[in-house]
Formats: sequence, structure tokens, C-alpha cells
Amino acid sequence: MAWYNDIFNFNKPQPQKANIRKTIDFEQQLQRVRQDAQSFNIALQAAESPMYPNRFLLMQTYQQIVLDGQVQSAMLQRKSKILCKKFVVCGPDGEMDEIKTDYFNKKWFYDFSNLALDSIFWGFSCVQFGQIINDQYTSVELIPRIYVVPEFSLVRTNTATVIEGKHFDEPPYNNWCIGVGEKKDLGIMMYLAPYVIWKKNAMAAWAEFAEVFGSPIRIGKTDVRDELTRKNMENMLRNMGVASWAVLDLNDNIELMQASRTDAYAVFDKMVERCNSEISKIILGQTGTTDEKAYSGSANVHENVADMIAKQDTLKMQFVIQNQLVPMMIRNGFDLAGCTFKYDDSETMPLAEQAKIDASFMPYVKFEHEYLEHKYGIELMDEEMEVETVANKLKNLYK
Repeated sequence: MAWYNDIFNFNKPQPQKANIRKTIDFEQQLQRVRQDAQSFNIALQAAESPMYPNRFLLMQTYQQIVLDGQVQSAMLQRKSKILCKKFVVCGPDGEMDEIKTDYFNKKWFYDFSNLALDSIFWGFSCVQFGQIINDQYTSVELIPRIYVVPEFSLVRTNTATVIEGKHFDEPPYNNWCIGVGEKKDLGIMMYLAPYVIWKKNAMAAWAEFAEVFGSPIRIGKTDVRDELTRKNMENMLRNMGVASWAVLDLNDNIELMQASRTDAYAVFDKMVERCNSEISKIILGQTGTTDEKAYSGSANVHENVADMIAKQDTLKMQFVIQNQLVPMMIRNGFDLAGCTFKYDDSETMPLAEQAKIDASFMPYVKFEHEYLEHKYGIELMDEEMEVETVANKLKNLYK
């Protein structure tokens, strides 16, 4: 049955020499290290170098930034608006082609879209595709960003060099690789970095404040010089809990200086809150869809801003797919010549609202029974059923 699969299921292995990831000498683990403002500035300068750009330190910084909960939440919210969109592929005649749409209705395309959207946050991303089996790519993987030099379209052999490597935009690699994003783009996380660093410092100071002042210190005073008795008191204080403790002479004294105000914690809380709001503004353009205290009067404005950014991301993805992905697929043998990829941006009305509108038009417009049954999941037993009966049924359906 091999001839059957060759005709009806398109297969194409990836040549070994076209796997650009294998040109890397050895893959280095990116260590997680503590970041501060100075280390971020050094990383930024190295990445922006016009002669020898190197993003190794910057990716090390980004790796820590992405662990922040507010960053993760806002990123997922922005990406989900695109990943959940419906799409179609139209043939040369402009009509939807179900077979060609099915080329993209696979897991590999979802994975590619996810990685392509990551370029908004991480900066330029080089994505490599695996072999083709049964009309679909078997894998989609990101080339580690520490090895990619976008300015030179290069995947370098190791992190110590800039000029040695392979160009992913040249044959045979360009038939299996796509570079997503602008070559000098360092991503949104470049703007997030200061706020996440300040937020982590504030939370660390807050944790230390809670440790020192959250539980009262325990003090045991004694004038006994017997070592055994003194050790017994130390052990008792040590085992009473996690708060600080001390064993003092009767004349010794410990004084903890603390702010007299009762809301000293607000210094840290407000700092974290402000950093969170700035993070949301940078990623989503607003705070209304992440801040539970948003006023209902401004919620619509915030939602409109989120929708505007989603439309911008949709256009970006549509350009990447139409101008880069589709041509690569055509070179790999997919029958997509003259086809157009489109996201479905039509607004869908809630079913209850649509039922009310359809019911109000029924006295004047004749509806096909197939439409009503498919749209609302109801069965119309009699083809000649009176319009009033159907209209009443729709009105009562979603009460």
C-alpha cells in the first residue's frame, strides 16, 4: 500500500543536512542567575552591539523575567486571543477550500503559532520544522535563541562566536526554517525587565520585613552561668517556633526600631501593585482585563484596547503565515499555490440574542428549516409548522 500513501498522503523526509540545529557544536544550558539593574544593562548593551551582537546574557535575564506571575498571566491572555481564532484557507477563486484548510488544522500549526507569537515578547525567533508525513509536519521546534544572531541570519556553532555558523535564510535550511520578527527586535520583555526586577526586590524586602517583624522576638533572661542550664533555655526558645530568639543576661537589652505607622507593609504592597499595573500596560496596553478593581465604566474602554492589540497581532500572524509559511510549504510540495490564509474576524452574537432577532423576523421572512435546526439544535417535526409556533419556541428556548 506504499503507492497509495504516496498518492493520497504526501510525505517528505527532512534531509539530514537541512537540520540547522545539528550544526551547533554542543547545546549549553542557560543558567538561572539572580538579575539586577546593572546586569540587565550589561546584557542590553551586548545585545545591541552593532558589530558583535550577542543575546546570551539578555536571554538569561528574560529567562528569569518570564517566571513572574503577572507577566505569565498577561502573556497568556494576549496569545490566547490569537490561538483560539478560527481560520480558513481560500483557493485561487476566493472560496474556502476545506482540504487546504485542513492542512493547517493540525497540532503542528498550533505549535508554530504559539512560537511565532512568542517573538512578540522574546524578540526574533527562528523556528525549524520536521519531516512531512501524511500531509503534516511531524514537529515544530524553536532554535535556542542564545545561538541565533538575527542581524546576520545566522545560527552560530557555539555561544562564544558571532561569525561562525550557518545562515538559516539560505538553502537548504530556508526550506525548513522560518525567522519570525524583526531582526533587531529585542521583544517586549526588554521593557518589562526593570519592573520585574524592582518587583522582585520589593517582594524580597517584604519577606525580610515579615520575617523580622511578623512574629515577636522571644527573649530569655538569666543570670545563671551554668552551661547546661543555659543550653536548656536556648533549646527551649529554639524549638518554640520560627521567630527570632535570644538568651541574654539580666542587664542586656535588645531594641528593634520599627516604624510607628501600622501600615508599613503598604510601602512594599504599593510597589508590587504599581509594577504589576505597568507590566499589564506594556503587554496588554491596559489594566482593566487583569485588575479586578477596574471600574465598570472604563471596562469597555479597556476591552476595546485589548481588542485593538489583538487585531494588530492577528495582522502580524497573517503576514507571517501568508508571506513566509505558505511559500515554504509550497517549496516542500504542498498544493497551496494561489491560496490565501485568513483569520475569521467576524463577531459572533450570543445564541440567545440571535434567537430573539430571528423570532422577531419570522412573521415577515421565511427561514429554512435546516438553518433553524442546525443553528439552535431543535427538531422541527412538521415542515408546514406555523410561523407563530416556531417563533414562540425560539422565544422560550433561552429564557
